[in-house]
Amino acid sequence: MKGSGALQVYRVEDVPLKEVSGVCLRRGPGGELSLVAIGDRAAVAAWFVQPADDTAPIEWRTADVSGLEGSRLHKEDSQIEAVCADGAGRVLLLQEWPTRTELIDPLERRVVASLMLDVPDEHPLAASWRDPKGSHGEGAVFLPGAHLVVAKEKDPPALIEFGPPGDIASGFARGQALPPGEEWPIGPGEHRYVALATWLPDRGLSKACADFSDLEIGPDGHLYLLSDKSGSIARLSDLPADGGSVSALDSWRIPHMKGKPEGLAFTPNGRPLVALDTRKARHNLVLLDPPIAGP
Repeated sequence: MKGSGALQVYRVEDVPLKEVSGVCLRRGPGGELSLVAIGDRAAVAAWFVQPADDTAPIEWRTADVSGLEGSRLHKEDSQIEAVCADGAGRVLLLQEWPTRTELIDPLERRVVASLMLDVPDEHPLAASWRDPKGSHGEGAVFLPGAHLVVAKEKDPPALIEFGPPGDIASGFARGQALPPGEEWPIGPGEHRYVALATWLPDRGLSKACADFSDLEIGPDGHLYLLSDKSGSIARLSDLPADGGSVSALDSWRIPHMKGKPEGLAFTPNGRPLVALDTRKARHNLVLLDPPIAGP
């Protein structure tokens, strides 16, 4: 692991949400880019269409996602911990407890599919995953074949691949993200997903990232991890299909800020965007420099 040093603050913005817990970049059907943020205090999403210039003013919009057709989210204390978008612009919301997701179509304002995320009894992480007060999902990325990789925060931190019962894990290799414009291939309705493979951090990654706060695929095709406790971002090794360990290929320190780093996204040129969990809806989105995940 190289350990490339510290990142610097390039720009700070105000997301109109308290306790921001997740952020992602979304490409709409027309090709326009928007940044989507979610909080775990209320089931409200905030977004803006990304301006062409990093210095241009931002106009945020908000919407109550608990009011979407088919949603089971509570309007208050939604416990949404992560958000990610597929190539067709549909958005996945990851709920910490109960451990489930909702895939939503923002244009049609409805839930496309719901997934319960289950860890079988014989799995070594089953007790922690099923404990309502335990550690659950904090980040998620799509895999081809309708699988999902979820970052479990702590006790212990881990990456878990979920898919339909009986499926074989695919793992993740650089460049395995969904292609632009491609939908995550899941059918409508309710689904039960189970843990298919698990990766625990090796000694180097444990030192770089004491906990797992969010997961993202960079424009360079690599998998990246955000750590609140360590105040860091790590570029991860590939995930072998049979599970095992995951290591950090590189890591960067985040500047100390007022708020917990909870969400990670990247601009198209690879600059990190870090969302902060703060009590007030101010100074809770930070654009960092230099680019670390450029294509």
